[in-house]
Amino acid sequence: MSSALSPFHPIHLCQPDPGKSCSACCGLYNWKDHSRAALESILAMQTELLSVHLPEGTIDAYRAAREKKLKNTKLCHDIYNCEFIGFLNQDHTRVGCLAHPAVNNGRDFRDLCLYGHEICHNHFCPAYSCLSIIEQTSVVLSIDDWYLYGLTITDIDLVKDFFKHVENRIGDSIKEKHIRQPEAQRALKDFFMLKLHWPYKARQPRLGKYYFTQTEYAIARIEYHKRWGILPSIYDSILVSLESDFASVEELRTAERMIEEKILLFIHACGLV
Repeated sequence: MSSALSPFHPIHLCQPDPGKSCSACCGLYNWKDHSRAALESILAMQTELLSVHLPEGTIDAYRAAREKKLKNTKLCHDIYNCEFIGFLNQDHTRVGCLAHPAVNNGRDFRDLCLYGHEICHNHFCPAYSCLSIIEQTSVVLSIDDWYLYGLTITDIDLVKDFFKHVENRIGDSIKEKHIRQPEAQRALKDFFMLKLHWPYKARQPRLGKYYFTQTEYAIARIEYHKRWGILPSIYDSILVSLESDFASVEELRTAERMIEEKILLFIHACGLV
């Protein structure tokens, strides 16, 4: 997408700061094994190969070499995994487009990819329009690594539902002065970290609320009434976003208490109790 900001999109969610970035729209997480280690391996491999083949224009050779080195399989075959994403800095803290003119002395290689430079330049993911500025700012300020940041900023339901429950609890909206507090940022990150360490994560391939077949994806559901004869959890959207699969109603209740604890921790950190 464009590196320029606009009045409609004042926060650059793709590349918000030197410490992190997101390439989810480029298919970064569209692998059956989309663990941090697996993605780091793919990104490092593509970065190394492109550093040689892109300047020389030997793209066919790059694609052949990449295919030989890939040890992963796509999560959904109909979603494009861009072969031109990699690490943008030596510290491997930022991911992004290695075909972009900003990293090629003004030369634009994006027409080599499936979408072409025009779509890449003008695309804004749903987070730009679905998340409020406060919600966007909260994610940017609280997360300091590319892997968790990309998983979180694109998980609209997780972010919006967290703030919905917080604001319903306090009877007011969260302001920027609240999320500027270091304690609040730590509490918020603690909640988002559940995406990495959720004990009730489903075993089948999932990415947030979506589950996948080879060519299709759909939204997962928790069958509360069918399995346990109960109403849906008040935290249903969060539980689904966390890829939950519960073996018992007791596990469900424990999970709800965990989320409740994170909400209260954030409210307390904001000084709203």
